[in-house]
Amino acid sequence: MKIKRWEMFKIIKKVFYQAVREGKTQFIILFVLSIISSFAMYFQLTVPEIATNIAYAFIKNQNIEFMATILPFVKVIIILFGFNITFMIYRMLAVRVTWDLKTQFELGLTKKLSVMTWESYETHDVNMKIEMVRRDGVNAYLALAFDLVTWFINTLFYLAFYVAVISRISILIGLLFLISSIIYIIIGIYCGNKVYKTRRDNDAIYKKRTYLYRCGRSKEAHQDGIANRLYWHLSKRWRQMNDDWSNQSIKAQTRVSVYNLIPGLVFAVIAAGLLYIVVKEIQAGRQEIGYFTLIITTIINFRWTLQSLSMNLSWYENDFNVYRDYLDLMKVEEELPNTEELLPDNFEIEFKNIDYTYPQSKHLALNNLDLKIKAHDVIAIVGVNGSGKTTFVNMLMELSKKYQGDITVNAVNINDTLGMLRNCCSCIFQDFIEYQFTIKENIILGDLTRNITDDEVWEILSVVGLKDFVEKLPAGIDTMLGQINQGTELSKGQWQRLAVARLLANQRAKIWILDEPTAYLDPLGEIEMYNFIYGLKGNRTVIFISHRLGFAKRANRIIVFKDGKVIEDDTHKVLMNNPNSEYAKMYEKQRQWYE
Repeated sequence: MKIKRWEMFKIIKKVFYQAVREGKTQFIILFVLSIISSFAMYFQLTVPEIATNIAYAFIKNQNIEFMATILPFVKVIIILFGFNITFMIYRMLAVRVTWDLKTQFELGLTKKLSVMTWESYETHDVNMKIEMVRRDGVNAYLALAFDLVTWFINTLFYLAFYVAVISRISILIGLLFLISSIIYIIIGIYCGNKVYKTRRDNDAIYKKRTYLYRCGRSKEAHQDGIANRLYWHLSKRWRQMNDDWSNQSIKAQTRVSVYNLIPGLVFAVIAAGLLYIVVKEIQAGRQEIGYFTLIITTIINFRWTLQSLSMNLSWYENDFNVYRDYLDLMKVEEELPNTEELLPDNFEIEFKNIDYTYPQSKHLALNNLDLKIKAHDVIAIVGVNGSGKTTFVNMLMELSKKYQGDITVNAVNINDTLGMLRNCCSCIFQDFIEYQFTIKENIILGDLTRNITDDEVWEILSVVGLKDFVEKLPAGIDTMLGQINQGTELSKGQWQRLAVARLLANQRAKIWILDEPTAYLDPLGEIEMYNFIYGLKGNRTVIFISHRLGFAKRANRIIVFKDGKVIEDDTHKVLMNNPNSEYAKMYEKQRQWYE
């Protein structure tokens, strides 16, 4: 989407204010040093002219006084040395300021993403902006905050110096050079929008390309690729996506190169005319020979500055668009807990006539759902894919308040509060994260609201059956896990026990939710894991979600979901006594697998 000029200035203002707020005094000093350094260009331009005039003076008259003749040159060199010291300080400070700005930006983005509504990630437009900002956001911010204003001011100074030098012989030609600069600026902005549009249009292809590239990165993917001879197939698909992505990018860059030929030709014609006039002026004795050297240097620098201007404007235009995406993300609705209240010991959670529809969907994921969850229940939730099981759990964990209907706790409506259920739920998902931190860190992540001591960590490890294993490790609970830090690797079962340890660490959790917790285990491992969890649950409410129904017998209640609502809710025995029940049909089909 093209940025309007007035909007560009608004974005510059916001970026600059953000950089001043986050970079503080150091950023201001850096900005001032950058402006001071720009004046070095004027003295750099005069060096060739002075040097040429001095050399020519010595050639014409060998008896002239040496020191008096070279004194102007020495003065300029001393001045330039002072500017070099200033620029050295600028570069040293820039490293620190860049790091600070980058850190603050990434922290701010991470914080924002952590409080965005759950639905935001389900919205295509927001999802694409998240992808763009995560990929290019920090670089765009640094380019605009750290480079753009100072670069633009420096460029204006440079152009003013160039035009001043050229105007010594012809104001008209100086104006013509300014016109060529304007052409460069216009084309640079146009190209920037082309580059951004191409990148945005290619985001979907880029995500597919990146996904296919990552398919072979993990140990499990490598094993699967070899065993099933998938490498060639996946490589072929990746190559197709990569070609589509690169072809579009190459086309855009080709257009940019072609467009940039236009101002290049205009500049070449003006430069040729200027050199012709300079030669005539020198022949007529109205200018010294050094002026020719000065003009040559000015033309080269002018050309380089304009090329830099066009190229940078292309990228800055792209950066403007990316930063605007960042500003849009900062406006996305947030959902912050507004209560620290916890569930009472004896609670009853009731879902009354709950409807929920995902963004960009017309299908009701939950359809007039009525359901009660009581303290100390052990519940098995079953149903086919898309029946609403996971959506219900997300509502129970208060990941969204965008439902229609009422949720009550002990008959008190909690529609307008956020936190009570979330504070008291702990979960293990099918694809739980195996944090490559220390064993201790993996456990204390279960409850960051309190200080968990080493003794408590060892006690939890003992409960989940990992204490003997950890005691044999050289660093004990401080042992790093995973391959990133050359740590110890765990089996899938050990990782799952560690995930259960996180549940135990959360003393506030009165509800445990386990969504397909045994998906990667064999039948014996599945039985062991369920027995393990049953043995640890205490007086907590435990909700299991699984496609495999063997575990459901031990549950107090079996809740069957279909089309976003509860169609059956009873014990295993009662449901099996009705051969027409949905649960009985599913159970019988699974039992046939083992007979």
